[in-house]
Amino acid sequence: MALTSVAWSFTGEAAARPTSPNPSVRDTINGILAFVVPGNDPYSQHQGVSTEAPGGVTQGAAETLERTFDLAVPIPLIDVLGIDVTGSAAIAALVNLFAVTAAPNAVAGPFASPFANLSYAAKARVFELLDTEPQFPGRPIEYAVNAIPTLAAFVAYSEVSTFDGARRQLTGRPVGWELTAYQGVSDGWDEFQGYYGGVERVEE
Repeated sequence: MALTSVAWSFTGEAAARPTSPNPSVRDTINGILAFVVPGNDPYSQHQGVSTEAPGGVTQGAAETLERTFDLAVPIPLIDVLGIDVTGSAAIAALVNLFAVTAAPNAVAGPFASPFANLSYAAKARVFELLDTEPQFPGRPIEYAVNAIPTLAAFVAYSEVSTFDGARRQLTGRPVGWELTAYQGVSDGWDEFQGYYGGVERVEE
C-alpha cells in the first residue's frame, strides 16, 4: 500500500492532465539522462558524478525522452499496483518505486523525484534491483526496464539539442556530436578521391 501511494503521487497528475508536463516525471527523466550521460547540469552535480561539459540533460532532451517512452510503452506496466498509467508516467512511477526501496530518504531532496535525488551509486543500485526483480522476466515490463537506459542514451547522443523540428534543420552543433567528437555530415574525404598510387586505370 505504501509503495502504491508513492507511485500514485508521481503519476496521478500525469494521468489527470496528460498534456501538461508533470514536474516529478520531468525530474525523473532528467535524473535518468544525468545517470546515463553525466554532464554539467544540476542533476549530474547532485548525483556526485558530473563533467565540465554538457551531457544528457540538454535542451529538448527530457521532452524527447518522455515522448519516446510514451510511444514505446503504450500499455500499463504496473497495473498490479493499481496504477493505470502508461508511457513516461509509468516509467517514472516504476523508477521512483525502486528508488524509495533502495533509499527511503530519497523522497526528501531538491527535486520532485526520489530517483533524481539519489547519488550516482544509489541510482546504479536502482537499476540493479530492476534488472534482478524476479516478477519481471517474460512480461512487457522487462522490455521497458531494458529500454530505459538504451533510449536515454539514444536521445542524449542524438541531434535533439539543436534540432529545429519546424524547419527540420540543425541550429547549431549538437551536444551528441561533441560528446563523440563527430565531425559532422560530409560529402566525402579527400583521401578517398582519385586513385591510389597514381593509378588512373585498371585493366583486366
